[in-house]
This record gives sequence, structure tokens and C-alpha cells, in this order.
Amino acid sequence: MKKQDQMEAQLNDSNEMVLIESKTMRDQHVFREDVLLKVKAIPEMPNTLEVTTEMAAEYYGVPINTIKTAISRNRDEFNDYEEIKVLKGKALKEFKSEFQDETLFKGANALTLISRRGLLRLGMLLTESEVARSVRSYLLNVEEASDKEQKMWAVEREISKRERRQLTDAIKDFYQGILKKGFEYSTFSNLVYKVIFDMDAKKMREVYELEKKDLIRDYLTTEDLRKVVKVEKTISALILLGKDYQDIKTEMLSNKEKFQ
Repeated sequence: MKKQDQMEAQLNDSNEMVLIESKTMRDQHVFREDVLLKVKAIPEMPNTLEVTTEMAAEYYGVPINTIKTAISRNRDEFNDYEEIKVLKGKALKEFKSEFQDETLFKGANALTLISRRGLLRLGMLLTESEVARSVRSYLLNVEEASDKEQKMWAVEREISKRERRQLTDAIKDFYQGILKKGFEYSTFSNLVYKVIFDMDAKKMREVYELEKKDLIRDYLTTEDLRKVVKVEKTISALILLGKDYQDIKTEMLSNKEKFQ
């Protein structure tokens, strides 16, 4: 091997290790779940993009216990972005009812489901999988090819996810208004878009020509993401102060020029 090629190989290995060892680096790349399909076909279930631990093991070509161990050791990291969920009791029964094959998941008292981003995060953690190595290589090559603007967008998108979590937590833990149970999150989301874009989520999807599974925020500009973060921070603060939705809506819409 030529000296230059050897140096490049060592650099790639070094970058891979940073990705494996650094949660911050993984957080910067986890929004690129489109990489998964570029590397290998993903096992699928009807009506969901999530996969089971068995399906994740099949994708990465490793034993199921390897997947379980990676999740167990990094559970807080997966929980930060709600990339895994465990179904039990009624939720599990309802999930099973969606499948025609009654023998599927038979006897299971609990079922772990992993989102596409959780599946990608596994690829940045697994060290004994060739597929995982291909995923990391692809991510690093994409990063190298990305220009400054794309990287700035990626950082802002991750910030917006964290702020979104703060808003949903505020709604769950502190909101006691008149909104119908189960519609609080979508109603406040529509308010965020109304303040910034003068459109609700449905209209935004029409304008951006998005499918139901697409995330609106993945199609916003860096500047628009900053506006979203600013609005959601403000709404979270108003909820913590005990404001009802109508009061928050009036205050936000009457001051929307401040968020432009």
C-alpha cells in the first residue's frame, strides 16, 4: 500500500472510532437515516417504519443479543430522541392485532421497537458488523462532501429536536388547559407554524409536497429551523407559567413579527 493510501486508511479508521465513541458525533449524524437504504434493504413490517430487535440483527448481520446489549448500554442515548419504545399490555395487544398472522409475536409479553434513526444509531455503535462499518463509511463520506451550509443545517436540526422535546415535555407535565386530550401536541405544532409561516401543518405539507411519513422540519432551511426553536422556547415558557392555549395563541400571534 502506498504511503498516502495508508495515511488515508488510518484517517478513516480514526474518524470511525470517533463516531463509535462520541455521542455528540452520533447526534450530528443520526438525522441521515436515508443512508440505511443506500447500504442495504431494511426488513419491514406493515404500517410502520419501525423494526424489532430481531429485524435490526438481521439488517446488521449480528446476533440478537448484540443488538440488545448495544441498546442496554446506551439506553439513555436512544431515549433522548425516543428512538426505541417497549410495548406491553394493551399497547402490545393493539400492535399485534394489526397483523393477519396471529402466530407473529405469539407469547411475547413485551416488544421493543426501534425507529429508523435508532437503527442508524446502532450502526454507529456496533463494532463487529460489516454492514455497520459500511453505514459509518457512508456517513463520513457524506460529511466530507458536505459544505458548510449543510453542516450548519445539521447542527440546527439537532438543536430543534432537543427544543421540541422540551416543548412536548412541558405540554405533558404542565399543560392543564381546555384542549382535547391527545390533540395538544398537534395543536401547539400548528401554532408554531402559524406564527412563523402563517400556515398550519397540513398546508405546510401541501406547499412542500410532502408525504405523511415525511417530517416537515427536515425540509426547512437553517434560518427557519432557528425560528422554530425560538417560537417553541417561548411557548414552553408560557406553558410553564400556567397560560392556557387561547392566551398563548393570542400572545404569540400578536407578536409574531418578533419571530420573523
